[in-house]
Amino acid sequence: MTIHAESTQSLDPADGGLHDPAGFAPTTSGSTARTIALVLIAAVGMYVMAMSLSTALSLRIASVAPDTKDVLYSRIVSIGALAMLVVVPLAGALSDRTTSRFGRRRPWIVAGLLVTLLGALVVGASSNPLVIGAAYIVAVAAMQAGFNAYAVIPVEAVPDAMRARVMGVMGLFGALAFSGGSYLTGALVDQPLLLMTVPVLLALVASLPLLALYRDPVKVRAEVPALDVRSMVGGMIVNPRKHPNFGWTWLARFLAGMAMAALFTYFIYFMIDVLAVPLPEVGAKAGLLTLISAPVSIICFTGSGWLSDKIGRRKPIVAAAALFMAAGLVLGATASSFNGFAVAWVVFAVGQAAYLTVDLALCASVLPDSRDAGKDMAVFGLALNIPNILVPALGPTILALGGGQNYTVLWIGAAVLCITGAALMPLIKGVR
Repeated sequence: MTIHAESTQSLDPADGGLHDPAGFAPTTSGSTARTIALVLIAAVGMYVMAMSLSTALSLRIASVAPDTKDVLYSRIVSIGALAMLVVVPLAGALSDRTTSRFGRRRPWIVAGLLVTLLGALVVGASSNPLVIGAAYIVAVAAMQAGFNAYAVIPVEAVPDAMRARVMGVMGLFGALAFSGGSYLTGALVDQPLLLMTVPVLLALVASLPLLALYRDPVKVRAEVPALDVRSMVGGMIVNPRKHPNFGWTWLARFLAGMAMAALFTYFIYFMIDVLAVPLPEVGAKAGLLTLISAPVSIICFTGSGWLSDKIGRRKPIVAAAALFMAAGLVLGATASSFNGFAVAWVVFAVGQAAYLTVDLALCASVLPDSRDAGKDMAVFGLALNIPNILVPALGPTILALGGGQNYTVLWIGAAVLCITGAALMPLIKGVR
């Protein structure tokens, strides 16, 4: 990888965004249709990996340390998310400044996947909780850095008028991948090496067409942001006063991320602790949940993106999606049977599918500078990563209230955050 300096910025001071009213002008020189196809093929494997690693870790920890699984898992996930706060934006900023003949994104995708595979091999091969934790932290930080480089491609290469639909299909693949990944991890729970490495290998295989055929634009020194350490580190945090649209969008995304983390971090243990699902069956139950919700997710991922592009509006759909997630959390908090929890899961899936589809298009519409897209999309990624620090850190304390296993307080509190995020949408100006 070659990284260079020197660039200028082109900002619209009136709205804190790009001159392009859509938020980003596609820069790829290749065919848009071909690029979309390559991105979607890669999405299958990339999402299997991204959605499966934390579930695989929870099963691995439950196997090697069943008596301390809650605390151990929470600490590993929290430290991993803390590492991502530094690694992912830094990798995104360096990717923006890469002038390799292989492009700006491809080298970082390859490097991220290979490091992830090595870390996953160690997690699967070791039974020492400290080694497992250290290897997982390296693996998940590398995975997220590679995934972020991949996720910038549709932002850069797809026109705004098509972006929500493409991201909707990507989200649909993500939902299906989560279902398949849950069954995969459940089937491999007794084979720890395969449990940890198969999802990463699938990502590598599915990404091969994109890595080989995508025309990743090659930049010269004058076209990329300056490689100035002070400004690059300072730029990791986008000034919300200078770019208020970015700030409000980030905050709403963070609140939704807290809600998602509250559900997805603890739903496995909720089924074990409250619904009394045996450990050997919990992977299959998790897969069943996602299978049940798959038809709704298919409709909401694709339908919300199509609707948003059709009517040219992002904010109302994002707000409605947050309210659906809030309703799902309340239903989950009060569930006393697997069937009741399955209903809550489906309601949450409706909101999550629409939110992740249209909110990502909303994020792309408020980027301050197109040449910093990798770094700025990574900063938006932090809105979903920081909750993976806070929720596991706060979760055990909240769950211990009232005698323990207090998922009611945890998930109803998360529902309130969703409602607050929905209320922030009118504060985002210049985007419908």
